[in-house]
Amino acid sequence: MFKKYGSDDFTVVGLALDAEGIAPAKLYYERFGVKFPALVDPDYATRFGAVPKTFFIDEHGVVLDAKNWETRLSQLGATRPVTDKIRSQWSASGARLDSAAIALLTEANSRNPYDLASAAELGSRYLALGLARQSRIVLQRAIEHHDGKAIARVGGRDAEVLGQAYFQLARACEDDRESQVRYATLSFYINPSVGFGKQIARIIAPDKFDGRPNGDFDNQFREGTLRRLTDERKAWLSD
Repeated sequence: MFKKYGSDDFTVVGLALDAEGIAPAKLYYERFGVKFPALVDPDYATRFGAVPKTFFIDEHGVVLDAKNWETRLSQLGATRPVTDKIRSQWSASGARLDSAAIALLTEANSRNPYDLASAAELGSRYLALGLARQSRIVLQRAIEHHDGKAIARVGGRDAEVLGQAYFQLARACEDDRESQVRYATLSFYINPSVGFGKQIARIIAPDKFDGRPNGDFDNQFREGTLRRLTDERKAWLSD
């Protein structure tokens, strides 16, 4: 699609959610000959509840329904380039970790510490700054206020955000192996996204990933782990 439509007015951008950072994502893109621009979000700042996910953004920065986007694109005719005026409305690079931005988010979180969306966002920013302890405090306080099993049974956006909060909390517990595995497992129970399967499986058994040649990981182990977690989730929900 990028080869067919790519131009100054239209592009495709890939976004890899990978806690391991740029290196493994770069290997993946190079292996499959990806030519379009690609970004990496090691902090899961985008808070996608499930991946893969596709969305279409118009020249005004408005996110539109991605269904039948190719047909809709052909109907639009000539697309209009993004202007400097529109660009000026977007967050500048690095603004996410700006002290003033974090202060505002901290204030919002202090007013409503049980709001999962703001807690997950603040926890993610703390992790990016290497403040794991502060991240744990924020995330645990919000998570403990919610019934994970009840939310998992209903599903939807609340399950996506709570699952994301548990995943962030697992990342913040690198010094506590038992808690890290428990939170990663609960992340999948609440929001069983296959897209996060690699990250969750890596937390559960890092020896299957770390130090493997060419950035490869044991895909058979990942699939087996996801099947096991899926079965365990059914029992957990029915308990």
